[in-house]
Amino acid sequence: METLKSGVYRIVSWPDAQGPEARVLTAGENGVTVTAPGAAPEREQEFSVEIREDGTLISIQFPARLFPSRSLSYKEPEKGERVILGPVSDFPTREWRIEPAPQQPLPVPFFIRVPDKELQVVVSPKAIFPPELELAPSDFDLQNAWALLPVATD
Repeated sequence: METLKSGVYRIVSWPDAQGPEARVLTAGENGVTVTAPGAAPEREQEFSVEIREDGTLISIQFPARLFPSRSLSYKEPEKGERVILGPVSDFPTREWRIEPAPQQPLPVPFFIRVPDKELQVVVSPKAIFPPELELAPSDFDLQNAWALLPVATD
């Protein structure tokens, strides 16, 4: 099983994580969206991922290298709920359950799920540009998976 380490990541929709169709998790004026690589400043596409000791629960924070930061969040854990950036220094920070895809292609795709609920982060099917994220019923469809690509830090 692939394990993640705490660090700074670019979170990219899978399966096109490294191809021309890649969509990168982006935090900007429009909230949390997915955009093409380079369509936003790099700092808006870098997230700090903090892994708990058990390796299953994580927090995803933006901006990646600053404190205070905001965490990837939602108002209520319900189907169709929009994924947002929580308030600055929200406490407690929203945690997510991360699961590697059982298919295990490379780069390893992960599902970002709501702990204790059968919901996961997906690109919204709504015709909105740039596409937003929302919570949807959990599944193992790779179209709803994410590659977490480490960002080199100095």
